[in-house]
Amino acid sequence: MRCLERSLTHRLEMSDLGSILVTGKRDPANAARDAHDLGSVIEPIYTSTTFARDENHELHVRSRSGKSVCYSRPDNPTVATCEEILCALEDGADCALVSSGMAAVNAVLEGVVGGGGDERCVLAPTRGYFAVRAFLKEWCASRRVNLIEYDPDYPYVAYGAENERLVVDCPEDTPKNGHNAGVSIYTCMYNAAHYGKRISLIWIESPANPTWDVVDLRRVVRRARELGHGCICVDSTVMTPCLVKPLTLGCDIVMHSATKYINGHGDVVAGALVTREKNENWRKILHVRQLGGAVLGSFDAYLLLRGMRTLDLRVQRQSESALWLARSMQESDMFNGFDVLYIGLPSHLQHDVARRLFQEGLYGGMLSIVLLPEWLQGQWDAKGRRGRVGLGDLVSFCKLVATRSTVWTCATSLGGFESLIEHRYSVECAPGEQNPHVPAGLLRLSVGLENKEDLLLGLEKGVLAALDSI
Repeated sequence: MRCLERSLTHRLEMSDLGSILVTGKRDPANAARDAHDLGSVIEPIYTSTTFARDENHELHVRSRSGKSVCYSRPDNPTVATCEEILCALEDGADCALVSSGMAAVNAVLEGVVGGGGDERCVLAPTRGYFAVRAFLKEWCASRRVNLIEYDPDYPYVAYGAENERLVVDCPEDTPKNGHNAGVSIYTCMYNAAHYGKRISLIWIESPANPTWDVVDLRRVVRRARELGHGCICVDSTVMTPCLVKPLTLGCDIVMHSATKYINGHGDVVAGALVTREKNENWRKILHVRQLGGAVLGSFDAYLLLRGMRTLDLRVQRQSESALWLARSMQESDMFNGFDVLYIGLPSHLQHDVARRLFQEGLYGGMLSIVLLPEWLQGQWDAKGRRGRVGLGDLVSFCKLVATRSTVWTCATSLGGFESLIEHRYSVECAPGEQNPHVPAGLLRLSVGLENKEDLLLGLEKGVLAALDSI
């Protein structure tokens, strides 16, 4: 009997992601304890801004978490339920939801770096989500914080001024375009330690949007600890806890733009932070959220909770479809003029790192295709069009592919149930910019839940429509 009890306890503790997402790590039979004893299966939306004290002037305590509730800015029960589930998904110690992904970035900067001394350092990538990179630069400059930038792990793919494909095997190969640091994250950490500087915050985005460079998180953690550097925060928006759990690899904080995969339905703007330890950095982050006021409302928390229920099912389907699409485009004559950037392909220069990090052989639903100028030049020549393909011609062709592809929606964002396509140069760069930080020929694809064959056919129609315009 004791063996049976131990076995049962072990199995209950080892609940998989799907069970956690549905039940929130609680016994459904006891759900009534947090729902006014009505037995509500779905978490109620707590719209109240404040909560009454008892006859002893004591605050009521949520039976599930043991936390008291006083005022809805820090204590809303609907928000707290979302936080508990996300915390369990990431194997963390605590979670804080905020009003957007950028609010989460700000909370980390203010909480981890903001109160430091004059020698504060932040280490951040040269490639990644453009709004985060811009905010990091502005924030550090305004506070006289030393921002150190690093390039992707070698080798990686880059694109030159004319969108030509380049393989960067070492710092000497780094394109001289002002958008690259010419140094890796490991060298940056070593150099800082060598000159007696402790890096307060190491910011990582992996895979990096929209080129999908992968960082070896285990190696970063090992090197950072050896050199005595500070907090490691990972933007895991694209990975999701279904694929990688950075906290279990030794990272300190995980950040999500919960607007994307966590919600998955395109109707909530939210951010999330999960910590490995409830330490001083975390206390400061919670303080920033509470007094700064960038909190999530109860209705948004309810929608986020609803979307999270199917997270693992969505990510699995999106990952499988993305891999199939990437392979199909690599093998198709229709797309032989495009580079296919997907970390699940063996041709991706960091595929081996991704294979060691990602779980269950799934690599997520994000990929990009990059139009090669020599292919477009060949199409021009074949149709008797004179002249040399320029950057503006690449941009025009890609925008036609994006807007003429069927099934796909040409729109910003990612991670939802609907498939999205977007020409990122047109979004991030000034019109006609000749030295872009995003390849002019790059199309970002967020694979949704549609039939994969329909998605491929939709892209083919987009390419054909663009070719017809030549």
